[in-house]
Amino acid sequence: MKKIINAAALIFLLGLVTFSYSQEKTYTEKDAEIVASVGENFIISLESNQSTGYSWSVGMVSDNSQVVVAGMDYDLPEGSVTGQGGAEVWHMKAVAPGVVKLVFYYSRSWEKDAPAKTLNFNVSIK
Repeated sequence: MKKIINAAALIFLLGLVTFSYSQEKTYTEKDAEIVASVGENFIISLESNQSTGYSWSVGMVSDNSQVVVAGMDYDLPEGSVTGQGGAEVWHMKAVAPGVVKLVFYYSRSWEKDAPAKTLNFNVSIK
């Protein structure tokens, strides 16, 4: 009986972690404004094709103490083929109140030309 209760508790905790992770709001290049609360995690998902050598990098135009990059994943669609694009999923965390401008650059690291694409996100943290 104790094993059943422990297993049920573990399943409940895993479900709780999955639920809280899925509550992160996801923004795409169509979103220019992001509103978050201190301590809140959010995601910026950008179309990308790393097989071409292009990838996104992020910079902060204002004080970078309001938002931190918690990580980045590269997601490919189910059943993708070689050379097919996917999405770079940037995990961000709002850590202090204020306003910050995030700028994402889509470029090849070895090229010195201007980025192929630039995206701006204005983040307001309450």
